[in-house]
Amino acid sequence: MNTSRIALRCALYQTCQWLWIALALLAATVCATAARAQAYPSRPVHIVVPYAPGGAGDVIARIVAQRLATDLAVSVVVDNKPGGSGMIGAASVATAAPDGHTILLGNTTEMAVAPYIVKTASYETQRDFIPVAFAGALPQLLIATPAAKVKSIDELIAAAKARPNEFSYATAGSGSAAHIAGALLEKLAGIRMLRVPYKGGAQAVTDVLSGNVSIYFSGIPPAIGHVKTGKLVALGIASTRPVSSLPGIPALATGALTRLDLSAWFGFFVPRDTPPAIVATLNTRIRAILDAPDVRARLVDLGVEPASMSAPQFESFVQAERKKYLGLVTELAVEAD
Repeated sequence: MNTSRIALRCALYQTCQWLWIALALLAATVCATAARAQAYPSRPVHIVVPYAPGGAGDVIARIVAQRLATDLAVSVVVDNKPGGSGMIGAASVATAAPDGHTILLGNTTEMAVAPYIVKTASYETQRDFIPVAFAGALPQLLIATPAAKVKSIDELIAAAKARPNEFSYATAGSGSAAHIAGALLEKLAGIRMLRVPYKGGAQAVTDVLSGNVSIYFSGIPPAIGHVKTGKLVALGIASTRPVSSLPGIPALATGALTRLDLSAWFGFFVPRDTPPAIVATLNTRIRAILDAPDVRARLVDLGVEPASMSAPQFESFVQAERKKYLGLVTELAVEAD
């Protein structure tokens, strides 16, 4: 009996030892995880803009970067990586370390369209990214060079019908919002124009200014100043309603062009497997920046329509946009260059 009791006590003691060891390891793991979360960020944060400087996305990224640097107490650098309809910059973030130090300012093009039309795409939006925060919608402003000698959408359609392929429309790459809008305008209006691709909106606006291309469905920020000075002609907004920052500019999505209700959008993304705590931190910080009254006023003046979304809400939005643009890509036979 004594031997049995001793054996039982030894077994219980060993069990307790192993239990304490397991609890200690668990506590260490929890503490290490918490420490990593608390340490974020531990170095400069980079916001990748997959387009050339000067476009709408670049403006939004720099507004956020300036304030995020103060909030996070580290440098926040904007890296412009143009090319491939935004896919070069997006791909660089997809393969970055999932630690919150590399963020993508993604656009409709590379997040909802391009992966469908580029067979060699190295990333897939849902598989490789976590949507963090919605940045804003940008109704597309249809601008024309004065050299085109058209001052309204009706004049453009009439002239394009009379002279097929004489007019051209710029895009910010294959599958961009401008590409979709231009192709849809051609179909709805029964006209034919030449498509001219660019690496970003700023370059497209520059060539419309110079008269090298006839029209462009532009984000408002890079074009609004030139419209106000009369260097560009604003034919309308690809929306069902006008934009407050451009009074007097008509909405295009009416009558035969009702389906021309296309707004580009921007949002912040991080690589898949980024810790939820970091995603939550970035969502809270970025939303607070974009919701600040002075920032909202600045964005509205630029033609950006801000809206606040949680990370799950933004993810649902992105999924719906991908479905919508898949339908348009199929209908319009949009292909990569």
